[in-house]
Amino acid sequence: MLQAILKRELKLKNFEVFIIKNGYYGDTICYMLLIDLRRPSTLEDYPYLKEIETVEEFGRSNFIKAIFLHDNEINNDLKEYLVNIIAGGFLENKDDCDWNADFEKINTKIFRKIEEDRRYMLSECSKILLKYGSKYNFNDLKDENFNYLSQD
Repeated sequence: MLQAILKRELKLKNFEVFIIKNGYYGDTICYMLLIDLRRPSTLEDYPYLKEIETVEEFGRSNFIKAIFLHDNEINNDLKEYLVNIIAGGFLENKDDCDWNADFEKINTKIFRKIEEDRRYMLSECSKILLKYGSKYNFNDLKDENFNYLSQD
């Protein structure tokens, strides 16, 4: 039985990174990235709704993206748990906010190095943020910033 443990690695105003493990000393299941894009949601964020919704009727004032990075296959039950229970626990209480989640399988070597090397994690996060139309200059983060609840 899964005993999901979340370990927050990075907390910024518009971006957070969590390691999700199976138990305190268990294997890393995935990384969860939360990106607050600070823009209204659009049908482009939900391409599967294009035949159901209209542009005029769709959208809320903010859009947040949850991204789960993993190196092994994740079954549908685990995906539902990660999205509905874990990400949903952070994001469901936003009144005028839409959000959704993507799963991205990454190379095992990259997956392991993210947890081992903070600068490498930040480099990979920078690439992902750009992919989703956001950016952050991680060069300003110093190691001592990680002694605080928030790194910015």
